[in-house]
Amino acid sequence: MARSNVEDRDPTWKDWARSVPAMAGMLTTMLGFEVPLRVIGNAGSTDDLMDAGHVFADVIWANFRMTGASLTVSGIEHVDPRERHIIVANHQGFSDVIVISTTLRSLQPRYVAKRELARGWPSISYLLEASGSAIIDRRQPEAAIGEIERLGRQAKREAWNVAIFPEGTRARDGVPNKWKSGGLRALLQTAGDVRVLPVSLRGGAELFAHNALPFRAGVDMGIRIHPPVSVPEVFDGPEFDAWVEEQRLTVVSGLG
Repeated sequence: MARSNVEDRDPTWKDWARSVPAMAGMLTTMLGFEVPLRVIGNAGSTDDLMDAGHVFADVIWANFRMTGASLTVSGIEHVDPRERHIIVANHQGFSDVIVISTTLRSLQPRYVAKRELARGWPSISYLLEASGSAIIDRRQPEAAIGEIERLGRQAKREAWNVAIFPEGTRARDGVPNKWKSGGLRALLQTAGDVRVLPVSLRGGAELFAHNALPFRAGVDMGIRIHPPVSVPEVFDGPEFDAWVEEQRLTVVSGLG
C-alpha cells in the first residue's frame, strides 16, 4: 500500500489563526459574486460569464493564500489555447478546480463535477450549471454517463475545453486512487477533435487534511502540466485500459 503524503497531526493554533480570516474571505467572495454572476449569465454571454468566473477563482485563490498556501506552476508551455483539450487530473479537493481555473484560464475549461457542488454553494453552484458543466450523481452511473456525453457533444459544438477527475472522488490522503474509465471514455467519444492534457495537482489533500476547518497553514501546493497526448484509436478493451493507465501514471509521476 502506498504511504500517505499527508502528515497525520492535530490542528495547531497557527492553522486556526490563518483559517478564520481565509474562510471569512471565501464566504464573502462566494456571497458577493452570486448576484453579479447571475446578471452576467442572464445577459446571455457565456464568454463573459466564464471571464467573470475566472476572476472569482482568482479571488478564492487569494483567500487560500491567506492560509500561507503557495503555488508552484510548471509545464505551462505545453498549453496551446488554439487546440482543444480534455484535461485529466488527480483529485485532492475543492482547491483543484480553483488551481486549474486560475492556471489554465486561457482554456476556460468546463468541468465534470459531482452533484453536491451544484447545490447550495453560492456562486460556485451557479457557475457550474450556467457554464454548461456536467453535474453527475455517482450513485446513478447511467445518468452520469449520459450527462458526460451531453457535455462532450456540447463541447464539440462550442469548441470548449473540459476538465475531468477520473478518480471520481478526492484522495483524502493525497495518494491517487485507481481511475474509473467510463466517464473519460464517454467524454472522449463525444468531444470530437481534442488532445488529452494530463495534469498533476499536489497540496490539496494537505490543505484539507482536517476535512473542513481548519485549513492547514503554509501548504506548498503545485500544478504540473504534462505534454498533451493524442486520443486513442479505440475506446474499449485492453488497449484503451492500457492507455488510461498510461495517463494515470503520467499524472502520478508529477506528484513528487
